[in-house]
Amino acid sequence: MKTKALLEPETVETNRTQLRQRQSSVLRKAKGRTVVVVRAREEEDEKCVVDKRYFEEILQNFSAALETLEIATDSKLFSRLLKAGETVDEEMRLGKLHSFGEAFGEG
Repeated sequence: MKTKALLEPETVETNRTQLRQRQSSVLRKAKGRTVVVVRAREEEDEKCVVDKRYFEEILQNFSAALETLEIATDSKLFSRLLKAGETVDEEMRLGKLHSFGEAFGEG
């Protein structure tokens, strides 16, 4: 799923009474990127029910974003990566790079 879709879930609202009375049907609605928002009398006490795969995908994307941020904020590492990228571009232009299959006899 694209990152933008992860950030724009569909929502279905219910309240605690409806959740208790129709638990199975309400929980089935939390599928894919559809999030069930369980309303409470106090707004700060709202809960969300999400599909496990959707939640894991959000966590995976969040983790990747943090790793990217850590690399980007490490000025020494980031400059070394940029320099290596220039070398790769040059080697690719000169035909010096090999495919994974060529290098490891697979493919």
